[in-house]
Amino acid sequence: MEQTITVTLNGKEVTATEGESILDIARRTHVYIPTLCHNDALEPYAACRMCLVEIEQRGRTRLVTSCNYYPSDGLVITTDTERVVSTRNVILELLMARASGNREVQKLADRLGMSETRFKKVGDDCILCGMCVRACSEVVGVDAIGFQNRGISRMPTTPYMDPSETCIGCGSCVYVCPTGYLTMEDKDGIRTIKNWKVELKLVQCKECGEYFATERLVQFLKEKKGLSEAIADVCEYCR
Repeated sequence: MEQTITVTLNGKEVTATEGESILDIARRTHVYIPTLCHNDALEPYAACRMCLVEIEQRGRTRLVTSCNYYPSDGLVITTDTERVVSTRNVILELLMARASGNREVQKLADRLGMSETRFKKVGDDCILCGMCVRACSEVVGVDAIGFQNRGISRMPTTPYMDPSETCIGCGSCVYVCPTGYLTMEDKDGIRTIKNWKVELKLVQCKECGEYFATERLVQFLKEKKGLSEAIADVCEYCR
């Protein structure tokens, strides 16, 4: 039987299930907490730091990332204290400097009332959230990409920045990217993911004839996931 706890969220008592994160509780109770690197398909990572909240426990307060903090009974949580807002604004300024002009970052800035950053603009749409790397590892299980370098030079890439020999072209990395830094194009029977320097042949559905997946992906589903040809060789619409 699931254990329930009671927490105080922005001055209101809320009943929660033990094991829910603060972000889960906030979303369920319609309390807005900004995020850029959260996806329900992935384990919480707290890379963007935008989901900071302030908690009070035994008379002491501190900032925590709400996506991977699981409260205990009686915890007091506040999402909009002066400390939270000022810290979050600095983080957002850094994101605006790194991904200057990026639509998703700008939408978040508009919502939080931030119009400009004091930091030097870099102009890189990648915010180093790591969601592409984690999706490839946690969800797909291929580990075709990883991080290279450290600090401001850190970037997601393939081993030695060579064209990936292990990427199956599933597109999971593109789908979870929150800023549009990763792009994928299907054209003339070829799927191109420029970030990983891959061009992979697409296969046609045996029922309708439409291109629907790469050869590597279909082979991966057959060999690693044990799907029969009747399923793996047919698009999702014809199944």
